[in-house]
Amino acid sequence: MPFDLRSTEKLLEGLVILFYAAIGLALLATLLGSPGWGFLFLLLGSVGLVVRTALEVQQRPRNRAAQSPSPPANR
Repeated sequence: MPFDLRSTEKLLEGLVILFYAAIGLALLATLLGSPGWGFLFLLLGSVGLVVRTALEVQQRPRNRAAQSPSPPANR
C-alpha cells in the first residue's frame, strides 16, 4: 500500500516538531533537577528522529525512479 505523499510530508513535519520539543523538554527537565525525565524526553526525541529518517529513506527511491532519465542505448 503506497503512502500518500501529502500525508507523509505532514507527518515528517510533525516529527521534526516532536524532535525539537522533546529535546527542549529534556533540557528543561534536566536543568530543573529531574535527569530521569530528561533522559526519557531524549529517548522520545531520538525515536522521532529515527522514524523521520526511515520515512525519508523509504520515499527517496520512489522519487529517484520517477525522476531519473532513461539509460543511454548501447552501440
